[in-house]
Amino acid sequence: MRLALLSDIHANVTALNAVLEEVGRRHVDKFVLLGDLVNYGMRPNEIVDMIRGMDDKFVAKIWGNHEKAVMDNDTTRFATDRGRAILHYTQKRLSQESINFINNRMNRDGTCSLEIDGKKFLLVHGIMGDPYWGKFTPAELTREEYSPYDYVLTAHSHVCHYFEVLFKADSPSTRNKKKTVFINPGSVGQPRNINPCAQFGILDTETTEYEHVCVPYDFKAEQELYTDEVDVFYKDRLTLGI
Repeated sequence: MRLALLSDIHANVTALNAVLEEVGRRHVDKFVLLGDLVNYGMRPNEIVDMIRGMDDKFVAKIWGNHEKAVMDNDTTRFATDRGRAILHYTQKRLSQESINFINNRMNRDGTCSLEIDGKKFLLVHGIMGDPYWGKFTPAELTREEYSPYDYVLTAHSHVCHYFEVLFKADSPSTRNKKKTVFINPGSVGQPRNINPCAQFGILDTETTEYEHVCVPYDFKAEQELYTDEVDVFYKDRLTLGI
């Protein structure tokens, strides 16, 4: 199965449209959403409508820290006043239909496990132990708790990564090693790796091929939608992907 891995869309409709157009030029069977569908962007209802319209194409959709904060009205872990302000902007605009979709059609735990083509997957927006807000660092690669999984798909940092880790295992045929692949597909709508392109991943679960895809999009069109109700920081950062 070929999976399109999406994360951190953050209500950026223009970026998601560019990604879906690119996906349409490739063979993809299903999608995965690793959280943070809403907030930061100006069109939360429109982005929910887009995902709702393709709901049957997803094998999983998990909450990120922004779904958690919006639904719980909890801004305690936001570091800045501007972060709290834009969250309230999103809360005021979400329709009841959008709220129902986030609550009922997305996994609320920030993590889930599933099996695809005989391979075990862990999906977690952050990290084990802190699924919404935890930041993935190289130290996470050494945690034995990840070893039962063939793939660990994470998000939250808005920075892509791909690591192959060999854990010790009782498996003479593989020289007592077990491989776990860690993937972060980066951010569709708020990239922070100094690359303004909308970013996502394509994973082939049969061949194990993985491709990180960067799609140029008209970020200026998205920037024009920002109003004085939110800090200009969120508008400006789209220019460079920071």
